[in-house]
Amino acid sequence: MKKTILVMGAICMPAMAFTQNSNSISESSVRIYGVGDLGIAHYKTAGKSKTAMHSASAGSRLGFLFSEDLGQGLKVNARLEAGINMDDGTSSSSNGLTGRFWSRQAYIELENKAWGHVRMGRLEGPIYTFFPKFDPMLMPAMDAWGVLTTLGARLPGTASGTGKSNGFLINPTQRTDNTIGYASPKWNGFQTKVAYSFNEGQKTRPKLLELSVDYFNGPLTLGALLVKASKTPGDETKARTDSVTEYALGASYRSGPVQPFLTYIHRNKTDPSLDAKGAVRNASSESVKLVGAIIPVSERGNIRATFGKYSSGTPNSDAKSYGIAYTYDVSKSMTLLAAATRLSQGTASEWPVFQSPVPAPGKSVTGFIVGTTVRF
Repeated sequence: MKKTILVMGAICMPAMAFTQNSNSISESSVRIYGVGDLGIAHYKTAGKSKTAMHSASAGSRLGFLFSEDLGQGLKVNARLEAGINMDDGTSSSSNGLTGRFWSRQAYIELENKAWGHVRMGRLEGPIYTFFPKFDPMLMPAMDAWGVLTTLGARLPGTASGTGKSNGFLINPTQRTDNTIGYASPKWNGFQTKVAYSFNEGQKTRPKLLELSVDYFNGPLTLGALLVKASKTPGDETKARTDSVTEYALGASYRSGPVQPFLTYIHRNKTDPSLDAKGAVRNASSESVKLVGAIIPVSERGNIRATFGKYSSGTPNSDAKSYGIAYTYDVSKSMTLLAAATRLSQGTASEWPVFQSPVPAPGKSVTGFIVGTTVRF
């Protein structure tokens, strides 16, 4: 018995010494966090209405963030984040893709205080991070930003194959798979982010390049974003596509009695899919102009408003969207909200608003929601 104890001790001593040495030069932690986000919404269009319980603004999630300090300003981080439908407890989809448990984020990161960070995996890249800086409502289902950039599409920014618009790559739901991304620290107020997404040989998925430059000066934020999607060869179910370029410009000023927000988004091809002769089905450009504001009305309460105009690359398919909300911070973790939206559109379009019924061509859609968001 004594021999066994001595042998086990001899085996464990090096491991114990290594652990003690490692702990002396590095520290690690795991943070568990989450968001519970839920509201009751009512949608109405000509002859149709619907009441539903779904996400109110931020989107519910459960996340795990691991971080280890490697010394000399270097850290290694890893994040796993699952989207949750609070109304029924199921996993929420992301970018219209179901069946993913870690549907929001899943990445490994190497971070340096002086030089920024590099991430690999499923990311919220420059497209996604552009959105919160220039949208005063932050409620994609109810504000002009979300309504006009997704245009009711299950997969915004993808080729429709019909010549009609299918939304923009630059939208508040966009996350990317198989991505490597870099973000610089802020140098003299400037920050740069770049990301590249591999298609891993998939014939219907483009390679994606995202590049953003932001300038921060007190309450003023200016931003520019460029996104390029490559050609795709297509397969038996989907036509091949031409390359697509989108860009966005944004400005916000978060100070004063009225805090303004401005955004312009441009897409160079409405539908980049190619016909049998190799011609682009709809090479016309399309754009969205967005304005908004935050109006503080108390220490914890804000009125938030957006208005947007969509200029379509398809005849009689322009649209306008209005959104207004009131948010009240009950505490650091809890926010109450009420919001309303209205979408009017051309006679050739029939876009819904989030989970609203599909309207008849040219008919407007209105939506109302009351809800709460709890962060922990």
